[in-house]
Amino acid sequence: MDHRQLSFLVALASERHFGRAARVCHVTQPTLSARLKQLEEELGTALILRGHRFEGFTPEGERVLTHARRILAELDELKGDLSPDAVLTGRLSLGAVPSALAAVGEFLPRLREAFPQLSLRLRELSTSSLAQGLEDGELDLAVGYPAAPAMSGFACRPLYQEHSALIASQAHFRLPDAPQWECLRDYPLVLLTPEMQQRRRLNQQFELLGLQPSPLLEANSISGLGVMLEAGLGVSVLAENLADSRLGEGLVARRLPGEGETVGLLWRSGQQRSRRLNAVLELLRSLPHSAGVAD
Repeated sequence: MDHRQLSFLVALASERHFGRAARVCHVTQPTLSARLKQLEEELGTALILRGHRFEGFTPEGERVLTHARRILAELDELKGDLSPDAVLTGRLSLGAVPSALAAVGEFLPRLREAFPQLSLRLRELSTSSLAQGLEDGELDLAVGYPAAPAMSGFACRPLYQEHSALIASQAHFRLPDAPQWECLRDYPLVLLTPEMQQRRRLNQQFELLGLQPSPLLEANSISGLGVMLEAGLGVSVLAENLADSRLGEGLVARRLPGEGETVGLLWRSGQQRSRRLNAVLELLRSLPHSAGVAD
């Protein structure tokens, strides 16, 4: 077994296609298939479900894939740590919940300026997927909700407070300047679907206030919700900053009462941090919205 076999396996998981995985790895498809078959023989178990095309991984394959991602990440980190004075290189995999992408957009230029040879990969993910990505080693850093149960046990540095707001098309709805939660009864509601973390938090708020609003429309993405809001189909409750950063033109936000929810940087705890992650965290410490909160 060598690291190339593991990189082929990870590429196949990412591309979900033998030919595309081979192109990403700069080898022919027969070479990639043969090396993966060799890996299965060395481990004594089938890893890949094969038919006329790639069909997924066996349970054993999923376990090997988790280890492969960690091994490759540690190998990449090792190369950087052995040259502490060298320019920071390699890849930083960053995940973020949809509502935090505006904040990520603020610090990405700083990262590019400070570390021009560092490759950045950004993924928009749900809270549960962020947690799984950090645990599996697929993500180096996440921007999400530290208080979410899925994030328990990860190291955290708070960034800012996210406040809920009524959001609607000002061409279709007139929102009060200082709305109260009870006014939700007055509008047709367009909300995220129940499995989304923001909707879960919203349902908790509804229960706390004794409200039982029934949404007319639901969407499982911020962009989908934005289409509905721009069309004037209803009013939503979302993070205040989404009105002008993600959802589209002509939307207005009015903050609702409440302390808000902490959004922070998250990474795996209980292990030595890589030189790359340390450098990125140190740079982000200086950002205004981080408020200099200690690790």
